[in-house]
Amino acid sequence: MKPKAMFDKITIKARIDTADIDTIVLRNYLEQCTEGDELYYKSTAYANFDGCFIEVRGNQLRCKCSICKLWSKGRTGKLDNSRPMTFAMAVRTIRELLLRLCVKMENAVVTYYEIGITMKMRLPADEYISQVKNIMGRVLIEDANYLEDKQKTTRKAKYFRKVLKIYDKTFEAKEKGRRIDANILRIETIYKHQSVCLTELTDNAFLSKIGRIFYKDWSEIEFVRELSAVKGIKISQLEKAREIQRIGVTRFKEHYKKMYLDGKLTKKQWETIRNFARSWPTEREKYVEEVGELEREFKDRLLASYQVGIFTPIRRKV
Repeated sequence: MKPKAMFDKITIKARIDTADIDTIVLRNYLEQCTEGDELYYKSTAYANFDGCFIEVRGNQLRCKCSICKLWSKGRTGKLDNSRPMTFAMAVRTIRELLLRLCVKMENAVVTYYEIGITMKMRLPADEYISQVKNIMGRVLIEDANYLEDKQKTTRKAKYFRKVLKIYDKTFEAKEKGRRIDANILRIETIYKHQSVCLTELTDNAFLSKIGRIFYKDWSEIEFVRELSAVKGIKISQLEKAREIQRIGVTRFKEHYKKMYLDGKLTKKQWETIRNFARSWPTEREKYVEEVGELEREFKDRLLASYQVGIFTPIRRKV
């Protein structure tokens, strides 16, 4: 399976001509609602099968959907975001969506969008997720809504406009009653609180830019790494160094201080460990981080997905 890239979820806000409201309502099976004296229209439960959640209030329209799922539905009849897709395909799908919504591109703004790729890995996805630590200097945190090692994200507090997410796509599909290949890993960049004109979002220059940013960001992901030592370093020193690498100097000292106070270490052993921890800033130079096989495979597949052209914008006819 080749790597896959795509626009996924997207939220569009647009100004419409009120003369088109009846057409929009009929095309999209919207229901009439009231809120006080206000009359408005919104999607029914049919949207779960149709893939678009739409609301019309006055001359303002809001649409939430998955561009990838809409593209798949137009080709296979099924809402599926695990199929191959490029930016060029996404732009065509967005144009088809705007026709259906009676929206002119210059009147539409995107407030939320996701970009991601899906990769077939050698091992189950959770093997990789368990090993990732941070990305772009931001910690990747276990998502409490998922089983262990099924999804990690950077912090999602409301003031963060950019969130990065890595998850087990095979597991997610199984939970939703769908079947896809085994060992599928998904990475996404989520852009929140945006205000990007749709004409800009679908422009070649913008697509090329966010494609480059996506690759750069995800190429900076860090996995758990083992340390190796220069010649002359004792095994006991290497073991201490690896432990500090895993848990940090503070926790390392606290752990062994407790062991000393509990009588599990002699005073001499504790002093040796304490001195090693104190000298770690200079001692660290004697050790080298080794990139593991999982990190190397991840970055190779990421680069391959960038190089095969899945981020290539749509080519316009001259």
